[in-house]
Amino acid sequence: MNRIRLFLMLLASVIALTAQGQTRQVTGRVFSGTDKSPLPGVSVVLKGTTTATATDNDGKFTLAVPASGDGVLVFSSIGYDATEARLGSGSTVDVTLKEKTTALNDVVVVGYGTQRKRDVTGSVASVTAEQVAETPIARADQILQGRVSGVQVTQTNSEPGGNVSIRIRGTNSINSGNEPLFVVDGFPGAGDLNSINPSDIESIEVLKDASATAIYGSRGANGVVIITTKKGKAGKNTISFEAYTGISNVRKKYDLMNAPQFASYLNDVQTLNNLENKTTTALPYTQQQIAAMDKGTDWQDAIFRQGRMSNYQLGFNGGNEDTRYNLSFNYFDQQGIILNSGFQRGSVRLNLDKKVSNKINVTFSSQISRTLQKITSVNTNGGSNGGVVLDALRFSPIQPVKDANGDYTFQNQPLPAVEIAGNPVAYAKGSRDNLTTLRGLLNLAGEYQIIEGLKLRIAAGADLFNNQRNQYIPSTVYVGQNTNGSATKASVNNYSWLNENTLTYDRKLNENNALNVVAGLTFQQFVNENYSASANNFFTNALGSDNIGIGANVLTPVSGKNANTLASYFGRVNYRLFERYLFTFTMRADGSSRFGPNNKWGYFPSAAFAYRVIDEPFMQGITSISDLKLRASYGITGNQEIGSYQSLGRYGLNAYTSGTTRLVGLSASNIPNPDLSWESTAASDFGVDIAFLKNRISVTADYYFKKTKDLLLQVSVPQTSGFSNILQNAGSVQNKGFEFSLNTVNFDSKKFSWNTNLNFSLNRNKVLDLNGEFQRFVGQSSTSIFPGATGATSVLRVGEPIGSFFGYQFLGIWQTPEEITASGITNVVRPGDPRYADLNGDKKIDANDRTIIGRAQPKFIYGITNGFNFGPVGLNIFIQGVQGSDVLNLNRYELESGFTTTNKLATVVNRWTGPGTSNTIPKANSVVRRNTGITSDIVENGSFVRLKTATISFKLPLPETVTGTVKSASIYVTGQNLITITKYSGYDPEVNSFGNSGLSLNTDYNAFPSTRTFIAGVKIGF
Repeated sequence: MNRIRLFLMLLASVIALTAQGQTRQVTGRVFSGTDKSPLPGVSVVLKGTTTATATDNDGKFTLAVPASGDGVLVFSSIGYDATEARLGSGSTVDVTLKEKTTALNDVVVVGYGTQRKRDVTGSVASVTAEQVAETPIARADQILQGRVSGVQVTQTNSEPGGNVSIRIRGTNSINSGNEPLFVVDGFPGAGDLNSINPSDIESIEVLKDASATAIYGSRGANGVVIITTKKGKAGKNTISFEAYTGISNVRKKYDLMNAPQFASYLNDVQTLNNLENKTTTALPYTQQQIAAMDKGTDWQDAIFRQGRMSNYQLGFNGGNEDTRYNLSFNYFDQQGIILNSGFQRGSVRLNLDKKVSNKINVTFSSQISRTLQKITSVNTNGGSNGGVVLDALRFSPIQPVKDANGDYTFQNQPLPAVEIAGNPVAYAKGSRDNLTTLRGLLNLAGEYQIIEGLKLRIAAGADLFNNQRNQYIPSTVYVGQNTNGSATKASVNNYSWLNENTLTYDRKLNENNALNVVAGLTFQQFVNENYSASANNFFTNALGSDNIGIGANVLTPVSGKNANTLASYFGRVNYRLFERYLFTFTMRADGSSRFGPNNKWGYFPSAAFAYRVIDEPFMQGITSISDLKLRASYGITGNQEIGSYQSLGRYGLNAYTSGTTRLVGLSASNIPNPDLSWESTAASDFGVDIAFLKNRISVTADYYFKKTKDLLLQVSVPQTSGFSNILQNAGSVQNKGFEFSLNTVNFDSKKFSWNTNLNFSLNRNKVLDLNGEFQRFVGQSSTSIFPGATGATSVLRVGEPIGSFFGYQFLGIWQTPEEITASGITNVVRPGDPRYADLNGDKKIDANDRTIIGRAQPKFIYGITNGFNFGPVGLNIFIQGVQGSDVLNLNRYELESGFTTTNKLATVVNRWTGPGTSNTIPKANSVVRRNTGITSDIVENGSFVRLKTATISFKLPLPETVTGTVKSASIYVTGQNLITITKYSGYDPEVNSFGNSGLSLNTDYNAFPSTRTFIAGVKIGF
C-alpha cells in the first residue's frame, strides 16, 4: 500500500512538471483610444508573475504563457490608464488603451497643431469653455482679463461694442502695433472679436514666449491668441439653449457744481476779470437770481439711463464617427447707459467634420455675423475731441434740458459768460452715428494620411469684412445749425484670403523616442477698400444719411484701396526622448510686400528645451510632488504692422479751385526707404511647472527677457530734402518680467468643493535707444489747453518706460504778492494762480522745467478666482487688480481749470479766494494752467482692486417625466463690476481714451463711463 501511494505521488509530480513546462504563444496589438493608432513601448505583463514583454513600433507583442489556465494580462504605458485582459483559449489579444484623464494629458492648441500639455516646451496658457461660460461677456477677449498671467487686458472704451487693449508681456513697439495676433479656427489675422460669439468658443490659448510664437514669424512678437470654436461630438445629438437678461447703471459720477454754485462761480470770474482788466462789465447773475435758483440740471443724470442687455443662444451638436456637426445661433442686444448708445450682434456658426475614408478627413468652420454699434463719441460743439460725456460735464447746470415751450434748450447760456456748446441731450437723441458690420469667416481644410503617421493638410479660408458707417447731425441741434444738417456715409471693405499647406509627421519611434514634425507653406493676402461721401445744407432732416444727394452742398467724395501679401515657409520639430527630455526647434521665413525691396524676407528661428524631472526614477519615491517640469526657450519674432506701401515713394492729392473749376494734382508725400523692414524681438524664457499632492496644488512660474530692435521711427532729415522726416528702422525697447500662477483644489467632495486660481505678473519696460536721441515728446491732450502750451502729455526717454507722463510739478497756489516777489519768479503770475517747480533754478517756468510726473505702466497685475460648489449650488467669485499705474485725468483738468467758463467740480466751490483759503484749487479766473499744459496734480494713482464678477448658479432638479428629454437645467445670477477700491477720482481707473495707442496710455478724456451690471439667465440642455 505504501509503495502504491509513493508511486502515485511520483506520477502526479511528473504530470505537474510536464504541464508546467508546456507553454503557448499569445500575440496581439495595442491601440490608442484617442486616434486608434498602434502604441509602441507598451508593457505587457502576465499578472502575478515576472513574465513580461513590450509592444514593437507597430503596437504588436508576443508573449509565452502557460498552456493551461486563464491568466490575466496587464497592459500599461506612461500617459495611459492600465488595462487588464483575461486570457481565454484563444491566442490573440487586442486591447485599446485610454489616455489618463489628467490635466497633463489635456490637449492644447499650438501654432499649426496640438500637443499634450505635458509635452509643451513653451509658455502657453489656456482658458477653457467652462471658464468662458462662467461669466456672460460681450467680447471673447474680455475673458482673458485677470485670468492669464502676463496678459494685461484694458477696457479702453466701455461703450457697447467698444474695444479692449491686450498687452502680452509688455509694450514692444512705439509706432507699430502692440496687439497680439488673433487666430480663429486656424485663420491668422482674424482680429475683430466683436463679431465672434463668446458662447461658440471651446478654448483660448495664449502663446507668450518665442518658442510658442516663432511659428508665426513676423506677426508673433506681441504674442498670439488662438481661439478654437466648438466642434461636433460623436454620439447622441444634443440641443442647448441659453438666455440671459440684465440691467446696467453708471458705476460712479462726478460731483459737480449745482446751479447756484455755478452762478456764483461765473460772477466770481467776471469780478476778477473786471479787477484785473479795470473794466465794469456787469455780472452774469444778480444775487436775487441766484437765491431763487434750485439745484438746476444734473446733466449727467440727463444723458445717463439704465442700460439693458439680453442674449439668446441656441446650439445643436452631434453626429457619428464619420460626420460631426456643431450649429449655433446667437443674438445679443445691449442698450448703453448713455442715450442712443447700443450694440447688437446676430451670428450663425456651422462647424462640420467629415471622415470621408480611413485616410481622408474634411473640416469646415464658418461664421456669418452682423453687428450694429450706435456711437455717441462726437462732441456737441463740433470738436474732434470731447463728446456727449464731456459736454454734459461742462454744460451749465442753470440751463434746463427743455425750455418753457417743451423744446430742447438749444445751446449754453448766457453768452459770453459761458463756453459755447450744444445741449448734450438734444445731440444724443437727435443725431445718428451707426456702424454696421457684416462679416463672414470661412475655413475649409482637407487632411490626407499618406502613410501611417504622415498627414498632408490643405486649407483655404477667407475673412470677408464690410463696415458701413452712417452719420447724420440734424439742423435742430447746435452742431448742425451752421451746416443746416450734415451727413456722412462711409464704407470699408476688408478681404483676407488664406491658403495653408502643411505636412505633419507624428510617430512614436519606439519606447524611448517620439517625433513630431510640421512643415508648411502659406499664402495670405489682405485687401482694403474704402470710400466716404458727405453733404450738408439739407432742406429736411427726415431722410438722414439715406439720401445725401438732397444736400445742397455735396462735398468731394474720398476713396482708396491698398493691399499687401504675405508668403511664408515654416517648420517645427518636436522630439521626445525617454518621455522626459523634450526638444522643440522652429523656423519661419516670411516674405512680405510691406517690406522694402532690400528686405523682402525675414527669418525667425527659436529653440526650446523642457525636462520632465518628475519622470526620473529617483522622483518616484517622492509622493508629495506629482509633477515637475523645467523649461527654457530662446527665439526671434517680428512685428510687420508698418502699413502698406510705407517703403515706397507715395504721392498725395492736391486740389484747389480756380474760378468754378476744380484742379487736381499729385505731389510726393514721403521719402522712399528700400531698406524698411519688420521690428525684431529676441526673447528668452525660463519656466517651471510643479504640482503637489496628486495635482491638488499646481504652480507655473516664468521669468522672461525681451529686446525689440529696429523700431519703426520717424527720423528727422534736412529740410532741403523737401520733407521733415523719413520712416526708418531705428531704436530699441526692452521688457523683462516675472509671471506666477497657482491653482489649488482646496476641498473636493460630492457635497462641497472649492477651487482657487491665482495669477500674478510684473513687467518692467524701458526704452533703450531712440536713434541717438535722448527723448521725444508724444501723447494727446485736452482741447482746452492753451495753443501756446505744449500738447504733448508723455515722453519717450532713454532709460524710462513707454507711457511716462511729462509735465510740471504742482507745488500749490500762490498766496500773496510778497510770496511771488520773494521767489524771484519772472513769469506773470498773481495770487490765486497755481505754482510750479522751477527745476533748473532760472527763476522762470518754461518747457525746461518739465519732468516725468507719472508712469502709466503698472508695477504688477493680478487676478484671483474662487469656485465653490455646494451640491447643486455653484458660486464663482473673480477679483482683478492693478497696482502701481498712474492715470492722466484730463477730465479733471477740464473740471478744475480748462475753460474758465464751463461747469466745474464741486470741490472748486472751495477755490482760492484770498490768502490761506486754498492751496489746491486756483482762483476762478486763473488761466495759468491752460497756458502751462500738463501738471502733476492731474496725474492720479490708478491702482485698483475690483470684484469683477460674482456668479451664483443652481442646477434645477428634473422630474422623472422630463428626464428623457431635458438632460440638464440651471439658472444663474451674475454681478459685474460690483465693488472697485481705488483712489482715482474719475469714472474708472481702467481707461485709455485714445484706444490702443501706445503713446497715450492711461489717458482719461471723455471716456464712456464703466457700468455696474446685474444679469439673470437660464441654461437648458436637451
